[in-house]
Amino acid sequence: MGEILYDEEARDALMDGINLVANTIKCTLGPQARTVVIKQNGKPVVINDGVTIAKAIKSDDEFVQMGVELMQEVAAQAQENSGDGTTTATIMAQQLCHYGLAAVKDGENPVELKKMMDSDVRLVLKKLDGMATKIKGREELEGVATIAANNDSKLGVLIADIVEKVGRDGIISIENGQSLDTTFDIIEGMELDSGYMSHLMINNEEGTHCEFSNCLVLMSNETINNINELLPALEISMSEKKPLLIMCKELEGTAFPNLLANVHNKIVNACAMKTPDFGDEQVEILKDIQSMIGGTVFNADLGMKISDVKLEDLGVVDKVKIGQLSTTMIHDSTDEQSENITARAKELSNQMKSQTNEWFKEKLHKRIGRLLGGVALIKVGGSTDIEIRETKERLDDALNATKAALQEGIVVGGGLALWNCVNDDFSKGLCSIVRSALKAPIRQLAENSGHELSYSHLSKRDGYDAKNDVYTDMWEAGILDPVKITKSALVTAASIAGLVFTTEVLVGEDFDEGEVKYFG
Repeated sequence: MGEILYDEEARDALMDGINLVANTIKCTLGPQARTVVIKQNGKPVVINDGVTIAKAIKSDDEFVQMGVELMQEVAAQAQENSGDGTTTATIMAQQLCHYGLAAVKDGENPVELKKMMDSDVRLVLKKLDGMATKIKGREELEGVATIAANNDSKLGVLIADIVEKVGRDGIISIENGQSLDTTFDIIEGMELDSGYMSHLMINNEEGTHCEFSNCLVLMSNETINNINELLPALEISMSEKKPLLIMCKELEGTAFPNLLANVHNKIVNACAMKTPDFGDEQVEILKDIQSMIGGTVFNADLGMKISDVKLEDLGVVDKVKIGQLSTTMIHDSTDEQSENITARAKELSNQMKSQTNEWFKEKLHKRIGRLLGGVALIKVGGSTDIEIRETKERLDDALNATKAALQEGIVVGGGLALWNCVNDDFSKGLCSIVRSALKAPIRQLAENSGHELSYSHLSKRDGYDAKNDVYTDMWEAGILDPVKITKSALVTAASIAGLVFTTEVLVGEDFDEGEVKYFG
């Protein structure tokens, strides 16, 4: 057994790791934010994306490293839940942990403290929901995108233009361009609510998704138990020298471990994902996909066997990006396939007209939009790879913020919405550690701008415009935040803080003499 830390010493080590991450990241908040240079694959990368910076931080002290990894989890969860708000979540987590651990030192019961914090957070979430309003027009959409893109108005306008073309449910994908300018094209494509079955199938440099070009697709609603059932499709993939995407109900038995072993050892170039939805709907969604990429839908309910697959039974997609929770297919269809897509959309439209259940009608409406909306492909320009990488990170944040705003609405930005939660009668029932965390983002934003915040100038609508160094009506200035991202940042921060409050012991790893020691 390795070294063990107890009580206050254990919590202090965690706090050292928490501070290490938070103090590195918080300079990236706001329009006057600074950048951080990290080293990846032997090269310096200039970046101000919280989750990427957090991943790069390590400590030689294994107990401090535990605190570092807790904060990395904060950033990762914020990114996964809403796609943005990682820096805000990190700042609030630091505040909650700092004041919470101070209370524990003063004799507060950590379990009761966590219960009180969780209760207060639920109240704040309801308060934020009550503040939120739906996006009404292009101007608000542009404002959200611009703020999330680190106040780059050109990117804000670009995203607003794209949303107008592909619609609110449209798909937007990003790739490196070949020129100095950032442009976009609208092509046919589809986004699915399902991702890879194992992280071992990830193949991109950032370690976030699996990406294939000119990919064959096996479509089935079958549960595959035996690797022998997959061999014909895998052999076709290898002989054609094209990657294979396997869409099925489930991989079980010998099929899953054998496929993983072959993918991991680079014997086959493949990825597996669950067919979206459930029951009969799975076949219907596969038919939607089939209209775009061709191929055959192997319906197990009709006795069709994937072991009988031939080359012409496999769909073909120009590009596919398989993430943890979603998959994006991009395909430049032929005239015949375009006709198939139109015919399929018409068929779904007729089903919707005869459908009386509102829930099913909405599902059909989304499927029609997914078929006809297409994909906006943004080609990011720049003079160097570093510049392109930095722009892509800001674009990704802006796109996620835009989607979140369309889903749940917007609140005043610049940290003012969180501040408003502690600036009226509502806040009197909140504990001091939650109030402190809610104030932290607006204070940090001002600090990054070299400005000492004047609280007397703040009101429900009036906040600090860090870009122009003035106090102004945030709604009129277009400084707006998606409420989903604001709530996600608070929930994620509180989740980690609660774990820290109730930590009593840290147990280190036991390393044999001469063994190489790795952290992270």
